[in-house]
Amino acid sequence: MVHHSHLRSLRQAMGMLALMALGLLLAWALPVGEGFGKVESYLPAHTILEMFAVVVAVLVFASGWNAYSRALPGNAVILACTFMGVAALDFSHAMSYAGMPAFVTPSSPQKAINFWLAARMMAAVGLLTAVLTPARPLSSALERYGWLAGAVAVVALAHGVFLYRPEWMPATFVPGVGLTAFKVRAEFLIIGLYAVSGGILWWRMRSPQDFNAAALFGAVCAMALSECFFTLYLRVHDVYNLMGHLYKVIAYLFLYRAVFVEVIEEPYREMAAMRDQLKATLDAVPDVMLEMDLQGRYHAVHTPQQDLLVRPQSDLVGKTVHEVLPPEDARAVTAALQEALVRGRSVGTQLELPVPHGRRWFELSVSRKGAAMEADTRFIVLSRDVTERRQAEAAIRAQEAANQASRAKSEFLSRMSHELRTPLNAVIGFGQLLLHSGNARLTGGQKLYVEHILSAGQHLLEMINDILDLTRIESGHSDVVVEPVRVGTWLADSLPMVLPQAEARGVAVLAEKALGDQREILGDPRRLKQVLINVLSNAIKYNHSGGRVAVTSELQGDELALIIADTGCGMTAEQLKGLFEPFNRLGAERAGIEGTGLGLVISRRLVEAMGGVIEVDSTPGTGTVVTLRLPRAAPGQTPATTEVEPGPGDEAPAVAVLTRATVLCIEDNPLNAALLRAIFDLRPELTLVIADSGQQGLVQVRAQHPDLVLIDLHLPDMSGAEVLAAIRQIPEASHLTCIAMSADVSGDPLARAREQGFADFWPKPLDVDGLLQHLDGALAALDRSPA
Repeated sequence: MVHHSHLRSLRQAMGMLALMALGLLLAWALPVGEGFGKVESYLPAHTILEMFAVVVAVLVFASGWNAYSRALPGNAVILACTFMGVAALDFSHAMSYAGMPAFVTPSSPQKAINFWLAARMMAAVGLLTAVLTPARPLSSALERYGWLAGAVAVVALAHGVFLYRPEWMPATFVPGVGLTAFKVRAEFLIIGLYAVSGGILWWRMRSPQDFNAAALFGAVCAMALSECFFTLYLRVHDVYNLMGHLYKVIAYLFLYRAVFVEVIEEPYREMAAMRDQLKATLDAVPDVMLEMDLQGRYHAVHTPQQDLLVRPQSDLVGKTVHEVLPPEDARAVTAALQEALVRGRSVGTQLELPVPHGRRWFELSVSRKGAAMEADTRFIVLSRDVTERRQAEAAIRAQEAANQASRAKSEFLSRMSHELRTPLNAVIGFGQLLLHSGNARLTGGQKLYVEHILSAGQHLLEMINDILDLTRIESGHSDVVVEPVRVGTWLADSLPMVLPQAEARGVAVLAEKALGDQREILGDPRRLKQVLINVLSNAIKYNHSGGRVAVTSELQGDELALIIADTGCGMTAEQLKGLFEPFNRLGAERAGIEGTGLGLVISRRLVEAMGGVIEVDSTPGTGTVVTLRLPRAAPGQTPATTEVEPGPGDEAPAVAVLTRATVLCIEDNPLNAALLRAIFDLRPELTLVIADSGQQGLVQVRAQHPDLVLIDLHLPDMSGAEVLAAIRQIPEASHLTCIAMSADVSGDPLARAREQGFADFWPKPLDVDGLLQHLDGALAALDRSPA
């Protein structure tokens, strides 16, 4: 199977060879005339055909001989040397033809045929050698001159024998009789050599070649057809002889195509291909390409985007950068050219330039052309539009700054939560201890004072919690996890937290139908509960004795709406405008109603974070309607279940507590440590050990072998998580129950503590009764655990 790279040339060659073969058959089968009557009449045609063949052979030599300098395959050099010799022999053949003047010795058919056979044999052997030789460049000039010397030696030997020792050659033509058997056999030998060359070329055309194998195949086949005529003629000037010379000319045209045209035209084809490739490459490059000299003068400008030029292309060529750019930018360009003059290249210079569509940023890459020649040095300058890259880098830097600010804000919130809530732990804790079990030492007035202290402390705690919560939400740390939640479950989890407040104020809460709503919304169960408690609390707080709060639910398109309508004092249009402003209590502070003015602000942010909206409609003297509109859950999603942990005041089941136990508390704050000692005084059967640092706590673990360890998460020398990890490395304490304590309650502190390996998390400020219940529960769990 011939490779597709040869098919086009091969089709052309096969068409011509088919016509030549048909001509040979017709000439052999049909009677033809004797041709030219006299040899003198035949000589002009013969001479013209031979001289044409000589010229083509010389051209083959001239082009093939230069193949060495272009590292072309050595086959071209072999053909060049061969056909230089063939040209010389063909010339001598033409000069020796019967009827021509004496060429050293008298001309005769025998002499002409001798040169003819020598030329044809040399051509056949040279072609066969060329097709057998691997297509590789010659290794040295010596090899090239060796082939030339061999060809010259063959030509010289032939001339010496045919001119000076013709008797050495057997007879080839007998006048009146025709060709001798030697002549015919010699022609058939030559035809055989051509046939072998043709077969090899056909075999090699199964793969791509570095030369025009199809044209060379046409040449050897045409030469073989030509030689067939020279086995038929009876007179040296008959039709067969003429046709043979004509076919030889056609064969030489194939050879011209195979060698001369390929060698001469190939560089131009390569140049054209390189030009096209370079143009396509330049068109594909989005950069502006400039050629400049050391003075910054534009010598060439190329760009597919004219709008990236400060001036039209025709206005730039011939001008310098000082004439077209602002002075500072022009100096930056010339500095880059100077750097490229010294180092060969310069990269990284960036300029902001005015272009037709506004100001754009460009980055220059400069490369020196050739050696440095001072003022005559030329440079290639690539100007790349990096505006989008700079904008992206600026956006990344801004995002990194925002992330860093967010991290700093989160760290600040965590620290502030701890620092603000820690002193409240002592205020509220000691206040609760004073009231614990109806402390008989307090007078009625003192008890009232303590209750005021506790009330103020709780209010301050709520305000701190609200401020920190709002700050977290606005910084993108609301920790909202959206999942399906049943409306009825949401309401059932929230109502118990506000019903005592409603009973105290004499407000009825009506929600029976909504409690039975099994439809589902998408939201965060914990945050939904926070929002609803806040809205219900406001509806109760701003209501009047005997008033009502009605809770209903309804489907509104793709959303479910929970509607809370109260019969309170209502709000004016002016008050509604400031409803969601932080700390704006709309004058309620003058009515003695407690609050921070942040509850609804936080609720709105949370509802929006869950994909919903909160709407408020109010009429003064009539009441207010708050609508919580949230997206419905898709069918088939599993609704969330809310774990309700007992609060500090909830009744806890009776548990069996260890009769004797040692509790280690690692707490660095002296007030908190004093509070814990006071609380543990209510459990005299327990031994409390206080350690004021992480390292001291590890020492006490080894020395006291405690049953339970309470660890503050913010210690001066170690974090609580690091203390826990160190305890786990102590063999005798590896399974010790450890509970985290902290005033930082951001996010989900219980889940975070359990991920770190703690058994539980107790928030500060500590609730005395709640802490005692949790302590009893923890010790009871230890008592039930296997030894």
